[in-house]
Amino acid sequence: MADIKLGNMKMYYEVCGKGEPLLLIAGLASDSSSWGGVIKDLSSNFTTVIFDNRGSGRSSKPEEPYTIEDMAVDCIKLLDTLKIEKCHVLGHSMGGYIGQVLAAQYPERVDRLILEDTSFVSSKRNNELYKGFLNELEKGSSSEAIVRGWVPWLFSPKTVSGTSFIESFVKAASEYPYLQTAKGFAGQIGAIASFAGKNAAASIKSNTLVLAGAQDALITPQEAEALARLILGSRFSVLDGAGHALHIERPKEFVREVTGFILGSVATSPKTP
Repeated sequence: MADIKLGNMKMYYEVCGKGEPLLLIAGLASDSSSWGGVIKDLSSNFTTVIFDNRGSGRSSKPEEPYTIEDMAVDCIKLLDTLKIEKCHVLGHSMGGYIGQVLAAQYPERVDRLILEDTSFVSSKRNNELYKGFLNELEKGSSSEAIVRGWVPWLFSPKTVSGTSFIESFVKAASEYPYLQTAKGFAGQIGAIASFAGKNAAASIKSNTLVLAGAQDALITPQEAEALARLILGSRFSVLDGAGHALHIERPKEFVREVTGFILGSVATSPKTP
């Protein structure tokens, strides 16, 4: 684990495992810690690189507005620092937006691309939802209350109705020492709201897997499939019993899908758009 300087900002990152490099890009209000349930298994096959996006975790929270394209440049600078010329890229939600820009604008740097619970644009409903969460942060609502507000948007109804998993998640997330600040959250939702990736998605040449949770209420499987249809030759796969935080809710199945796709031995029969 280490920090690097990217111009006037700092980025926190970790590298572990061995094998072909795999860059994992976290979503809104998340950071490198969000991969905790899958990093060990992924690192048994890949050299995994995880990091905190600008605006989250232990990375800088710039004062000026920023864009998804800015965050993609951060990734390129990180890869340059690590002397990684080309890698597989896995992006979740907002991280999927960043992954699309990487594959479209820096195709020589991206091998296989996995886009988890994401689409090519953020819906107006979601942009308003994020503003509501920002208002709660700015009012100083408790961490626990904010985390509980996210729960129905992150997990399937069946998981939400089971108390043990949810209570463990809420406790761990609420007590996390590097919770996102209102400033960082505002910067990220501003980047999301300004992102329009339809043309970028249509230009992607990387071998791509679009993964969706069948019960994702935040970015629906239909929105994810619309993204897959834009990316020529991409695979589209839906996992039953999972919501938006697919890699947290169904870690074993998630790792199997990702590993199978990258190594060329997909166990399921994904739908082809």
